[in-house]
Amino acid sequence: MARTRVIVWYATAWSYLVLTYPMILCAWLFCRFGRVDKSDSLAYTIMLPFSKLTFYITGSRLNITGLENIPDNQAVVYVSNHQGHMDSMILHGFIKRPKGFVTITKFQRAPILRTWMKYMGCVFMDKENIRQSLGCINQAAENLKRGLSMVVFPEGKLNDGKETLKFETGWLRLVTKTGVPIVPITLKGSYEAFTYNGKGMYPTKVECIISEPIETHGINKKNENEFMQNLRDVILAKL
Repeated sequence: MARTRVIVWYATAWSYLVLTYPMILCAWLFCRFGRVDKSDSLAYTIMLPFSKLTFYITGSRLNITGLENIPDNQAVVYVSNHQGHMDSMILHGFIKRPKGFVTITKFQRAPILRTWMKYMGCVFMDKENIRQSLGCINQAAENLKRGLSMVVFPEGKLNDGKETLKFETGWLRLVTKTGVPIVPITLKGSYEAFTYNGKGMYPTKVECIISEPIETHGINKKNENEFMQNLRDVILAKL
């Protein structure tokens, strides 16, 4: 059954993306004529049901709490632990605010999906290339300045439900450059919905807990490690 779910998941996901392909021209035209906000909105509208659909195909259920903690009419950086492959789908599909993701370059190999991610405001980071990584952070900071929230998984990779990994600090430039607040998010159980090796799916109960925002003014090189540890503690306290 777990293997069957995987086959259905991939078939449904790619069928959905193929059906949306003609709309990519609309997103391109919005960008071509300087209406990036319209492109953001279109990509958000397209990818919201995609994210929900691909989560529900796993047979899992989601309990999300703390939505009231997200500031209104303000860009934020959502910072979450990273348990499993479904994490991005959960955050995009069930936090109903336009947002981009700071993600890894492997998604650039996914036809159609990579294009919608680009129009969502996602940035694709190559952690082995310092110059490219800095460029991605600067691009994400520009997104925040124009009002688009960003999502960061500071562990840098999946922990597969094991001990939460150390939080990397490079992404903090996002908040030191813009001053936007951080919204901490704790995900519990998502690693069970889609296995680490990508070969199995199992119905499970997933929790998404949104904590109160944290102001970021005053972060500097001297206190960034302490700030990061405190942020990690906030997320782990709900795990």
